Amino acid sequence: MALSALHFAWRSLRRHPRRSALVTLALAGGLFVLVFLKALQAGFVEQRLESGLGLQLGHLRVGPTDDVSGLDDVDALCTLLEARPGVRAAAPRVHGRAFARSARGSAAVAVLGVDPEREPAAFTLPGLLTEGAFLAKRPIGTLPPVVLGAPLAAALQLVVGDQLALLVEGRDGSLHAEAFRVDGLFRSGAPSLDDAAVYLTTRHARLLLDARHEADDIALRCDDPLAADALAAELRTLPELARLRVESWHASAPELRSALDMLALVERVRTLVLFVLVGLGTLNAVSMSVFERRREFGMLLSLGLRPWAVARLVLLEMTLLAAAGLALGGGLAWLTVELLAEHGLDVSALGARLPGALEGTSVLFPVLVPEHLFLSALWVALLALAVLAWPLVSLLRLDPAQVLRDRG
Repeated sequence: MALSALHFAWRSLRRHPRRSALVTLALAGGLFVLVFLKALQAGFVEQRLESGLGLQLGHLRVGPTDDVSGLDDVDALCTLLEARPGVRAAAPRVHGRAFARSARGSAAVAVLGVDPEREPAAFTLPGLLTEGAFLAKRPIGTLPPVVLGAPLAAALQLVVGDQLALLVEGRDGSLHAEAFRVDGLFRSGAPSLDDAAVYLTTRHARLLLDARHEADDIALRCDDPLAADALAAELRTLPELARLRVESWHASAPELRSALDMLALVERVRTLVLFVLVGLGTLNAVSMSVFERRREFGMLLSLGLRPWAVARLVLLEMTLLAAAGLALGGGLAWLTVELLAEHGLDVSALGARLPGALEGTSVLFPVLVPEHLFLSALWVALLALAVLAWPLVSLLRLDPAQVLRDRG
């Protein structure tokens, strides 16, 4: 019985190819647009988090509380933190301010003392060098290395290998000055780093700033930045961190969190509008299909087929069309995202500009999340079945004698 109904439904779809194609394309187009826009948003969020957090801030920060002035035994702390599920890397930091001076210029800069071995795993900046190396080990007796932004180096008229002097006020209030050798130049796209940041090793930063502790804080990189708040709550329960402050980027970068919340709200409104448009288009096609086939349904009912059997036949036809539409739309969305994932989508060619932390860039890399594809397909399938409600009600109320008399 089921096979005969399926065969009858398939023959009915083949007899009306234009109508079947319209419904299939409506569902496929809706799913494609929904999945593709979600992939663009996921890519935008990933890029924005990476540019906003992956350069300097980090996903989590472990630092001292009011009764603790700094961190010691940081290697053991980093090892402990990296052993926790969800933590990808930990990097100690020493922070300070300095006055940088070359033979041809001067500037106020932020001093960042980092661990050259741990930093590349926690942050992306070491991979953005345009020249030189990132704080490579140097022979004893030579000047210690520093890395700075290419725009800052241009302002100070420095090249790799030149000498740079840093003058700071130490933690004890005394003035310290030391000479360094420019080891590398980077270009991150963030003016706060490119124009005013100098990187050196934590050991030399501590000596320069006269810091009594090994680090001021430890920055963490997580597997999932969006789960940083939950991970921070879990880390706070560790006895080793009882006297330390653990905060996620939600607290350290609230403006970024607000921007992502607003983006999520816009995405929900856009999805709702898209559902309405797809639903109206599908409803129109299905309603016209049922209306055009009133005589066919009337003949089936007059031959003794029960109304619910006819309704199940229409439902089966929509199931076949929905399956074809979902396969087509999902396949096209996956293929399009895969093609764009490597080279990205140049949004400047479409007249768009990336805001916030991505300002200055023009390429967006979409990311297809399997969960998004599955949920989108499920919602479109439910939508396709939901639009059948009104046509099915009218079908169940159909009077076969009246239909045949009207068309006879």
